[in-house]
Amino acid sequence: MGGLVRGVRAARGAGVAALVLFSFACASTPTGSEHVVKPGENLYRLSRYYGVPIDDIRAANGIRDVRNLQVGQRILIPGNSKGAPVSSLASSRPRVVRPSRKYKAQRETDLEFVWPVAGQMSSKFGDRHGRNHDGIDIRAKSGTPVHAAEAGRVIHSGRGLGDYGKVVIVKHAGRYSTVYAHNRKNRVRKGDFVEKGQVIAEVGKTGNASGPHVHFEVRRDRRPENPLAYLP
Repeated sequence: MGGLVRGVRAARGAGVAALVLFSFACASTPTGSEHVVKPGENLYRLSRYYGVPIDDIRAANGIRDVRNLQVGQRILIPGNSKGAPVSSLASSRPRVVRPSRKYKAQRETDLEFVWPVAGQMSSKFGDRHGRNHDGIDIRAKSGTPVHAAEAGRVIHSGRGLGDYGKVVIVKHAGRYSTVYAHNRKNRVRKGDFVEKGQVIAEVGKTGNASGPHVHFEVRRDRRPENPLAYLP
């Protein structure tokens, strides 16, 4: 009988301890602010604007796939000094933080393109055999991952653009977009948001291509410009 009483008291003690720990955890709720996703925005842009690591934003919102970010989605930005406690986000009138006009004006100038794939450039931008070549060709083995040169939203993924074969087009901030053609396989779909460096396709030779390579274009207001002027 005495052992049973001691067991009950021990269980009660453990319950009290658990309650104390739970109360402490609730009191330690991190602060942050809420952002409503707008067209063209993604975690990379939000990370740069708020100065919060992408992994912290993903963890705070339970985001596993960065491509699933949707326009109108409410995103908690953790650790923002101007934010409200996380618990307040469940209130009927949550605080919404919107980018300033200055941020919108700077977004295009913040673009820093990277090479979509490592390989040898086989064709340059401009005149090629008497015809205009709208981008550069980069040789690589079939199946090599093709990476997004900058963050943005996929506005085309598939065929239907003549000799380009399987192609991905990503719309970036401002007036810029990039094109990735002749892919063996596209790894993203229209409407997806992609981060800079994210794998979006695999090198192939679909369409009018003599061998596996990436045809890469940088377009401003839909007009092709020399990608080498934008790449490091």
